[in-house]
Amino acid sequence: MKQYFILSLIFSVIFSKAQLLEKTAVNISYRYTGRNVLQAGLEYRFGDSYDGSVILGPSLLYTHVNNTDKFIPEMNINFLRSGLLFGISGNPYSLEPRIGVSLFNAIFLNTGYAFPIHRDKYFKGITFGIQFNIAPKHSKFYDNLKIM
Repeated sequence: MKQYFILSLIFSVIFSKAQLLEKTAVNISYRYTGRNVLQAGLEYRFGDSYDGSVILGPSLLYTHVNNTDKFIPEMNINFLRSGLLFGISGNPYSLEPRIGVSLFNAIFLNTGYAFPIHRDKYFKGITFGIQFNIAPKHSKFYDNLKIM
C-alpha cells in the first residue's frame, strides 16, 4: 500500500503543470548548529513579489555524531520581505528560529538559535549558515534585479 502511495505521488508530480517546477529550487547549505552540518533539500516559493513571499521545503541534514554518520530529516519555512529573511526549521532534535538576508533568493545568509527538543542534544546554541538555491534557467524562484 505504501508503495502505491509513493508511486501515485511521483506520477502526480510528473503530470502536474509546469508551474510547480517553475517555483522550485534545490538547496545546498552549510550550517553550524553546535556542530558542522551539511544540508540538501528542496525549496518551493509561494508568491512572486520581492516585497513578500514564503519559501517552504523539506531537507536532509548530514552530520557526524559519536563516530557515526547521521542523516536527519528537517522541514523549514522562511518568510522573505525586501531581502530580509525570517524563518524557522524543525527536526527531531531541535527547533531553530532564524533571521538573515536573501540575495535574490539565490543565496541565504542566516543566523539563529537551536533549541533542543530531544534528550540527545545534537543541536543547541547559536547557529549560522549559508544556503545556495539552484533553480532552472527560466525559473520564477529567483527575484528579478530591478535597475532604476
